[in-house]
Amino acid sequence: MFQLERQEKLLQYINKKKKANVQELSRMFDVSKVTIRRDLDELAGKGLVVKTHGGVLSTANNLSFEIPSSSKFEANSAAKKKIGAAAAAAIDDGDIIVLDAGSTTLEIAKHLKSKDVTILTNDIKIAMETAHKNGVKLVVSGGEILNESVYTLVGGQAAEFFKKVHVNKTFLGCDAIDLQFGISNRTMQEVEVKRAMIDAADEVIVVTDGSKLNKKVFCFLCEISVIDKLVIDEIEDAYKLELEKHGVEVIVAG
Repeated sequence: MFQLERQEKLLQYINKKKKANVQELSRMFDVSKVTIRRDLDELAGKGLVVKTHGGVLSTANNLSFEIPSSSKFEANSAAKKKIGAAAAAAIDDGDIIVLDAGSTTLEIAKHLKSKDVTILTNDIKIAMETAHKNGVKLVVSGGEILNESVYTLVGGQAAEFFKKVHVNKTFLGCDAIDLQFGISNRTMQEVEVKRAMIDAADEVIVVTDGSKLNKKVFCFLCEISVIDKLVIDEIEDAYKLELEKHGVEVIVAG
């Protein structure tokens, strides 16, 4: 079996099963674990699957499964670094901003060079990244940890925190974008907090890689027209034009 054919069958199998481990796939396709890992690396690099410790998750069928933090950081990491740098360049000295929880917004924190910036976040990793940055005032929301595999604070306390503030810019992560359905998220617990972040801001900037386009997941978050800018690593011209028709400025990270 040729590599491309095997990868297509791998993807079909993973999407059907929703998750699989390396040993299972090696046995199923009668190839070495090294070969399977190499195939999974390529599929993950295209945003088609999410690697986990010893295995893989389907991104097509897991509409409500919250992907572990460690896996999010692995998926499309090069694209996220580019997006983080481009988004950080949009932050001005003196801004008050919200950094939503997530691996892409963490890259914004890592690339931040502006001074006298106030950062509000519900992400413990972002808080740790920015706590000692010169010129940054950090404010962390209250709330409960979503689960043991992610570092997101959610719940009524977190939502109320963002309902009582006003900021210049909210940098929002998302799990899926669809022109008709809008922007959606895998977990219902995060939606209330994200909506409060949106309402708090003069400008809403969504940061995501191209693998999230043309997809819908469990929970509707907002209409496309609610966001002001999209920072993304790659996008087809026709899709970009459709977003611009909704009033969204598209910034392609170089």
